[in-house]
Amino acid sequence: MDSKILGANIRKYRTGKGLTQEAVSELTGLSVNYYRQIELGNKTPQLKTFITIAEVLEAPADKLLEGILKIEDAEHTKDLLSSINELPATKRKLVLAQIESLLNSLETL
Repeated sequence: MDSKILGANIRKYRTGKGLTQEAVSELTGLSVNYYRQIELGNKTPQLKTFITIAEVLEAPADKLLEGILKIEDAEHTKDLLSSINELPATKRKLVLAQIESLLNSLETL
């Protein structure tokens, strides 16, 4: 994933909402430094963190990933996120934990 593009997209939505980095970090529960590193593209957020940022910014996930995913991937991602968001909170947490575990196992390959 191109973290620089992701960070720029997140920054665009944050500034469009008139929020500071400090305000978003407080609303997401992230440290200001970590959130800044995400916007700079020096850190790639975990899926759970990405979803939290998207929710706080009221930004569609496919828009935050714009320029990173191919269009068909973005549509598929949007459909999956929509399905996940429709789940009850307890089931949504289970699905997110499974996805996070899968992503972590892929990093070790």
